[in-house]
Amino acid sequence: MTFLDELRKKAEGIILKVGLGLGDTAIDNIKILKATSEILKFNQSSFLFFGKREDLKYLARNPLYDKNSMVLVDSDDPASEVLHYLDNNKISSAIRGSISSNPFLKNLNSILHISEINRLALLETNLGYQFFFGPVGIDECYDLESKKLFIERALIELRNLNIKPRISVLSGGRLGDIGRNPNIDKSIDEAKELVDYFNLKEPDLEIEHTEILIEKAIRKESNLILAPNGITGNLIYRTLVHLGGGKAYGAIYMGTGYNIIDTSRVGDFSEIFGGIILALVLSKR
Repeated sequence: MTFLDELRKKAEGIILKVGLGLGDTAIDNIKILKATSEILKFNQSSFLFFGKREDLKYLARNPLYDKNSMVLVDSDDPASEVLHYLDNNKISSAIRGSISSNPFLKNLNSILHISEINRLALLETNLGYQFFFGPVGIDECYDLESKKLFIERALIELRNLNIKPRISVLSGGRLGDIGRNPNIDKSIDEAKELVDYFNLKEPDLEIEHTEILIEKAIRKESNLILAPNGITGNLIYRTLVHLGGGKAYGAIYMGTGYNIIDTSRVGDFSEIFGGIILALVLSKR
């Protein structure tokens, strides 16, 4: 049974109010509607769609629209409105949906006062192996301390999901590459320091520096893989999901005090579906 299968089973009896953002592209909004409709086959939560009037009208005409379980929230600024609802406890969780990332991130800061972002993504290889991965934002995990914080927050998330962490820390090269480039050296040194730090802090924690060998991390069945930095992580995510036949199932905004799930504005059905399941399960922490 995969992580997503286990989470789906947990989500079956959870009834909440979940907010989803709509962007300006009909095809992406329809994916959100389809994913929500599929969730309603085994979960009786209420789903609020935040979008501009014309986008909402388009959804309302779709045969999958269920007026009993789906609420349309008209707003000229959906990125702001969905987070105001979350801040005022009108919804239990917020999913970015197909809203562009820049306005969403700006509103996280201005409305919820969240300035430091750490997103933990649930990914799947083309052969069906699922694992948690990060960072996926280009400005995340930029130094040793931010990487320590990322892992600490990720450990909390995995343990809340009753998952025993097995961590692989990636770097920009192999140990034998030391001396070829100062940036590679720094990446390797930080990876080794991270492993030493957590070995000392939690001696029973399974954590290993797997160098640049992400394929080794998958072979060892690591369930948490840390990229060397946010740019590298974003490229790994895009290559796997958009070129390599893999899948994404949403990403958790960690350490915010709110239940917020990230999805790409052009994400596939599977990403929205997985993001909703994460939102449902993590609301019960």
